[in-house]
Amino acid sequence: MTKTIVAVYEEGIFKPLQRIDLPEHKHVHLVVMPEEDARLLESQRKELSSIIGIGKSGISDISRRHDQYIYEG
Repeated sequence: MTKTIVAVYEEGIFKPLQRIDLPEHKHVHLVVMPEEDARLLESQRKELSSIIGIGKSGISDISRRHDQYIYEG
């Protein structure tokens, strides 16, 4: 199970801001990402997901006629 949680770092300890369903003394791997970076990553993810499927135009010669499609409209 992989889960992303929000935590605060205080006095050398990561303190989750929500209840975590793990047994005591369970070893886990932490990836520390500052909140600003997480917000940027999420905004990038949203933007990229908006262009999913954009290449499904049905045109099969785009690489060969690239300039014509771009500049001659």
